[in-house]
Amino acid sequence: MSHINHMSLFVERPDVSVIIASYRSQKTIRDCLVSLSQQSAAGRFEVIVVDSSNDGIAAPIVSEFTGVRLYTFPERKYCGDARNFGISVALADIVAFIDADCTADKNWIERIIEAHACGYVAVGGSIACRIPENYVGWAAYFTEFSKWMPAPTSSDMDDIAGANMSYKKKVFGEQGDFIEGTYCSDTEFHGRLKKAGYRLRFVPSIRVYHKNLGSFSEYIKHEFAHGRFFASVRRRSLEFSNMKRLLYGSFCFFIPLKLFLEMIGQHTKNTVYFSKFLSSLPLLMIGLFSWSLGEGAGYLTGVPDAR
Repeated sequence: MSHINHMSLFVERPDVSVIIASYRSQKTIRDCLVSLSQQSAAGRFEVIVVDSSNDGIAAPIVSEFTGVRLYTFPERKYCGDARNFGISVALADIVAFIDADCTADKNWIERIIEAHACGYVAVGGSIACRIPENYVGWAAYFTEFSKWMPAPTSSDMDDIAGANMSYKKKVFGEQGDFIEGTYCSDTEFHGRLKKAGYRLRFVPSIRVYHKNLGSFSEYIKHEFAHGRFFASVRRRSLEFSNMKRLLYGSFCFFIPLKLFLEMIGQHTKNTVYFSKFLSSLPLLMIGLFSWSLGEGAGYLTGVPDAR
């Protein structure tokens, strides 16, 4: 049974409920919470941390911050699982998600409230590079966040970044929860929203800063795992036949070229990090190849239980 630890008092009738899925985030969660404590917004917000690290380290860190509720669980929760729980205890009509390895711009809450006044049910923000310690960090950043780099204008998108997204809470009652037990649950949920006729809005002024992986081995393992989860979720949500799974898995070696061409288009339109993109290309291509191998494995075999 899950253990629930209430770290602080509830905020009455907040405008936004900020939900942080935490797993072994002891090196980053403090910076994330500091950035939220320094928000310039006039709007009221609460912060909910859902931690499944099972090491007790998050509790003393979170207890440093007033107005934060911590819920701890003994079993590993993927992001979708943790976010679903956070939504179930959220008090606000708008729920916002930030990853534990991100920090929020000082007007993050204010910009979220402004964006949701325009009628969208799903709004995503930009992801800036927080600590580009080396070329591996830049390659990891571009592999994951090229679509959502800081940009001058807002636009509609097919997908928004899980590290910086917000919704009107009612949409979960209409469309159901994030799927659980996997990564990439946000992408699957956004597919459902699009099918239901909703538009997803990208508002780059809603900005967070992401701390990137600095280890080459971690980077390669991360890309392989996420490619595998992506394919597994995709084949399930789109109900791939065995023949289609075999076909997609067999042609996985074409995926790096497809992804690379997409990135070239993104970086020629948005040149904010163009020089870093060029300098990290060798490592970036290795990461894309690792992703493609993972995606091929996901189509063919799915994902073993990683809990």
